[in-house]
Amino acid sequence: MKYTGFHSEQRYTEGHRLCHSQDTLPSLLSALVLLVLFTHLVGCTSLYVLSDAEKTAINAGEKTVVLLRIECTIDNQPHEPFKTSAWTGEPIVALGIGGFETVGEPRLAVHGFLSEDSRRAGWTYFALSSGVYYLAVLGPKSDAGNKNIQEAPRWRVDVPENTRLLYIGTLQLTGRADGAFLLGGKIIKSANNEEFIVKNEHELAKSLLAEHFPDGGETKTSPMQRWRRGDPIIIRTPRPDSGK
Repeated sequence: MKYTGFHSEQRYTEGHRLCHSQDTLPSLLSALVLLVLFTHLVGCTSLYVLSDAEKTAINAGEKTVVLLRIECTIDNQPHEPFKTSAWTGEPIVALGIGGFETVGEPRLAVHGFLSEDSRRAGWTYFALSSGVYYLAVLGPKSDAGNKNIQEAPRWRVDVPENTRLLYIGTLQLTGRADGAFLLGGKIIKSANNEEFIVKNEHELAKSLLAEHFPDGGETKTSPMQRWRRGDPIIIRTPRPDSGK
C-alpha cells in the first residue's frame, strides 16, 4: 500500500510505517541538550583533591607531592588539558604512572588537583613514595582516556628520599582541531609527535605548593627526563617504611 501524504500526527513511506509524533523530535532534542549540559557540568566540576590519608603520609615523610603542569594549546590558543569533554566524557590529556610494582610500565592513574583554579591552569599532582617512576602523557586528543596509555610518550621521574614537595616541570603540548562533533565541539588531535618542551616554572610551583602546604618545607625541582623505547628501565625497591 502506498501513502502519498501526511497524517495529522503520523508520517508514512512506501513499505514501512514510521510513526513520528510531531512532538517527538523536539522532545528528543531537548533531552539530548539537557544530557549534554549535565555531562558538561559534571565534567567541569569533578575534582580529585588530596585525601586525609595522603596528607598524613606526606606530613610523616612517607609520600611526596609530585607536581607537574601541562601547558596545552589547540590551534595556537590556550586550552585546559583536564577539562572533560561533554562529547567523550574524557579530558583531552590522560596520564599514567609506572613504578616498582609494574616494572616501569605505566598504568592509567588517578592524579589530583590542588584547587579548581590550578586545575584550569594545568597543574596536577601524584602522591608517591621515593623511587624511580615512568610518567606517560597521552594527548591532546578528544579520546585520550580511551587509548592505550602504554603507547604514550614517557618521562622518567626521580623522587628523592626525605622530600615532601617536588616539582618535575611543565610539559608543553600542542594540538589541532580536525573537524567537529555532530552537535558541535572540536575534534582534537595531537600536533606534536616526538618533539616536546619541558619548561622550568619553579617559582610558580613553589608559590602554589606553599599556599597548600605551608608546613611542607622546601620545594625541590627535579625535571622529568625524556624516556624512549630501548632506553634502560631502572626500578628501585621501595624503602621498608614507605608504605609500599
